[in-house]
Formats: sequence, structure tokens, C-alpha cells
Amino acid sequence: MNTNIVTVFDQVAKDNSTRVAYDEMGKQTSYGELKVNTDSLAAWLTNQGLTPKSPVLVFGDHQVEMVTSFLAALKMGHPYIPVSADSAIPRIQSILDTAKPELIIAVDDFPSDKLNFDAQVVSKEQLASILAEKQEFSLKNPVSENELAYVLFTSGTTGSPKGVEVSHDNFKTFVDWVLDTDFDIPEHANFLGQPPYSFDLSNMYWLPALLNGGTIKALPHSVVENFGQMFTALPALDLNVFVGTPSFADMLMLSPAFNEDKMPNLSIFMFCGEELTVKTAKALQQRFPHARIFNTYGPTETTVAISGIEITPEIIANNDRLPVGYAKPGVELSIWNGDKQLTEPGQEGEIIISGNSVARGYMNNPEKTAKSFFKLDGVPAYRTGDAGTLDADGLLHHKGRMDFQIKLHGFRVELDEVRASLEKSPLIKQAVAAPKYNKNGQVAHLIAYVIPKEEVKDQEQLTKEIRASLKGLIMPYMMPTQFIYRDSFPMSANGKIAVKQLIKEANQ
Repeated sequence: MNTNIVTVFDQVAKDNSTRVAYDEMGKQTSYGELKVNTDSLAAWLTNQGLTPKSPVLVFGDHQVEMVTSFLAALKMGHPYIPVSADSAIPRIQSILDTAKPELIIAVDDFPSDKLNFDAQVVSKEQLASILAEKQEFSLKNPVSENELAYVLFTSGTTGSPKGVEVSHDNFKTFVDWVLDTDFDIPEHANFLGQPPYSFDLSNMYWLPALLNGGTIKALPHSVVENFGQMFTALPALDLNVFVGTPSFADMLMLSPAFNEDKMPNLSIFMFCGEELTVKTAKALQQRFPHARIFNTYGPTETTVAISGIEITPEIIANNDRLPVGYAKPGVELSIWNGDKQLTEPGQEGEIIISGNSVARGYMNNPEKTAKSFFKLDGVPAYRTGDAGTLDADGLLHHKGRMDFQIKLHGFRVELDEVRASLEKSPLIKQAVAAPKYNKNGQVAHLIAYVIPKEEVKDQEQLTKEIRASLKGLIMPYMMPTQFIYRDSFPMSANGKIAVKQLIKEANQ
């Protein structure tokens, strides 16, 4: 099989020891320093008595210690679980209950007092001491082949996140593709590091950058939330490769400085996570007329992205919705109607992905794994739940979700998870979350239909109180922007809430 991730990293680090590997708003770490730090942490992990192959949870934002911890875990033969520091407490608890990690590396302060778990927590102060010791490490049994590299938790239909188990070879074949000639990324490129590490889009920049001798230009969450600071910082990053969602690009285009004149070396845009619209692609081509724009597609369960295409002016001119590309090497795409494959080009059905990108399944959840993962002609395959079509030449077109799973600001969101989170409020008896679509077919925001526990006297005041009661109980990007109060919900013939009727109402 192909070379191991950590052996490639170690060699790149030796060859580029003085180059900057990581730059977080001016705080720079060289390749030499990053290798020493990963070795020191891996050596320390060796003496912790961890169960072989058990996962290590890494909690933080965009600090260099995040990727240091990922690589150290991989060197020691352990998969890592990235968790964002801004995660809601119930989400963290659910991850702990499912994964049962024996060790938590707290790059940011971990809210131990609000959680029930049995694991050793390495505080950021302790982590700093470990890294300062500069221990030697001999690489013997790193994560390899079909062993788990990382577990990434995404939304779950019952309100509990699902842990997608991605193997070393899943990850390595993805990175090999990113660094192959399809995208033609220059050696030593500067990559924008904005997507959080708990979002699988981050895997499109951090490991490709480090295996290419490049530099990760990290944008912390606090900077992204401050538009003035972000717009000022961006031109100074000297970026070559943009990795992000179309929504984030739309946000950046609010700044007049986001253009080729101010950022002349930004030559590659790589999009994933949500639909790239014709409007966004056109605007980008006007701002960066010499840059190449790539649209990619793939669920978390198939390792970030499994198809890609360069979006040319001709493609923009000839499509109302942009295609999502051709399958990467080692992946087969097919379109199905139920259990029957559709073979006629252009027929719409469910996108089925098979091949070397398909993850092992959902962690400690055999029931959900069996529903979505299967073998197709002896090869691992995944039912995406996405609607799509294939052209005669294999070009894939994505037609949206087949169920109530949506993309909101680049995050994959299950409407049932939003409902479950809303119903944690003591002020809400029952809730339904409905997406509000814009004219481009993207989800603009969420509307909450709510049956309150008590009579509504002041809707505005009740909304404020509900928002306050949900602080720390719902991910910020899942919070609806509009609340509509009802005495009851419409019901379907089989006695269920008529969610589709409410969604239709929200979009009339």
C-alpha cells in the first residue's frame, strides 16, 4: 500500500526543517519544531498505559497544538477525535459516551466540571510542559492501512452525533488525490486554515499542506467572528490556496480588499461542504480572473470529498447549477432508485459511492452502520441520501438532500437534531425546525415552529428567553433566526407531525 502518513510527514519535516509549517496570526512554528513536538508528545503518550488503538480526544480551536496532537496520536498508533472548543455541552457529552476516550488533550480549557466521563485530561499547561521536554521518539507502530486515523462526529437523526470512522488509507488516498495533478497545487503553498478541525473540510488543508512542505495560515474562530479584524488580516496572509465553503467566500467578498490586486498569489480555490452557486463562482472569477476554481463533493462518510471539477467560464455559462465533478481514483459513482441501479445517463436517484474513500462505519453504532454502509461487488459502499445524476462521461450533478438533512453555513445539520436541541429548553413543549431557502436553492437560515409550555403574552420576550435558556445546549450555527409560535402542529395520516407541510409553509 502507499506510504504511511507519519513517515511522509517526518521526511518532509526533515527536508524543510527551517520552513514555517504553521502560522497562527503571526505565531509561527517551523517544520523542525513541529516534528520535535510531535515526537515529544508521542513519547509521552507511550508511557500513559493507553489501550492499544484507543482514540485520543483533542479539544481546541486552530492552535498548532491541535495538529501536533493529531500527528502524535497517529505516530503512537491511536486515532484522534477533533472537538471544537465552542461545542455545546450535550454534544461533547454524547461524543464522550460514544467514543469513551481514555485520554483528552485539552488545547483549550476543557469543561470537565459540566461533564460525566472517565478519562485522563491533559491540560494546556501540562501539554506545554510535555512539549518543552523535547523527548526522542522511535516510530514503531503508527496507525496504518485499515486502522482508524480519526473519528469525526457529525449530526445524528435522533439528536446524538454519529462518529464516522475514517481509516489511515481512506485519509492517505484522499490527500494523495489533493496533491496530484488534478489540482496542481504548487509545492510549499500557503493554505488558508479556516474550517474548524471538527469539520471534515479541515482535512482538505491541514494534512495536504504538511505533506507538501506548505504552510497552514490558521484563522482562529475569534478572528473569523470579527469581520474588521478578518478583512484586515486576510491580505497579509499571502495565500496561495483557499479551502473553504462557498458561504465563507461570500462573506469574504463583503470586503473590497478580497481581490487579485490585494491578494495576487491566491491562485486556487477549493470548495466543499455545500453547494457552490453560479452567482458565487461568477463573483469570484471577477475578483480573481486568473485563479482556478474547483468544486468538490463528498459526505464525511466518504472522507471529505470524492469528486472534483475545475469551474471554467464555459461551465458557468452553460449550467444553472454547477456540477460537482468526476470521481477521484479508486472511487466508483452510481445512481440508484431504491435497490436498483439506474444506468441511463441523466436519470435522477440516490448517489451511491463505493471504493477506497468509504469509511468503516459509525463508531459503536452497528444499527446505523448497517443502514448506510454495505458491500457493492465486494467493495465498501455508502448510501449518501443525496439526490443526483451522472452524465454519460461520469460527470456528477448534485440535486440536494433526499431527507431532512441540510447544509447550513457549510455545516451538515439534521433537522431532527435541531428539534431535539430546541426541546431541551424548559420553555418549549414541542418544536420543529424548518429550513428557509434563498433563490439559489441554498438554506439561508432556520425557522423554529414552537409549541410553548405556557401561553404566549409577548412573543419577542419569549424568543429572548428561549435563546437564553438554550445557551450552551445548542451549537451556535443551529440556532434558528426566526421563531413562530403555534398551539398545535399539522399531523400526517399516520399520526406524525407533518414536517414537510411546515417546510413548505416556511418557504411560501
